[in-house]
Amino acid sequence: MTQFEVSQHAKLLANNEGQSREIKRLQVEAKQMRLAFRDLDLYCGQLEAENERLKAKLARYEMLEDAPKIWGYGIC
Repeated sequence: MTQFEVSQHAKLLANNEGQSREIKRLQVEAKQMRLAFRDLDLYCGQLEAENERLKAKLARYEMLEDAPKIWGYGIC
């Protein structure tokens, strides 16, 4: 093998090693993003449940507020 071939081979090995590190870094980043999206999905589910609970509570309050008016006891 000539000096040039040895040099080219060393460059290819270094490039492959650099690419391997980059691939591993991207795999770790992808895993972190999947976990973050899972956490966001769970949080959104909690917010939706809380929103439904508050809507039901508001409907009960509105019903109680309107009841006296319907029965004729409301202030005009």
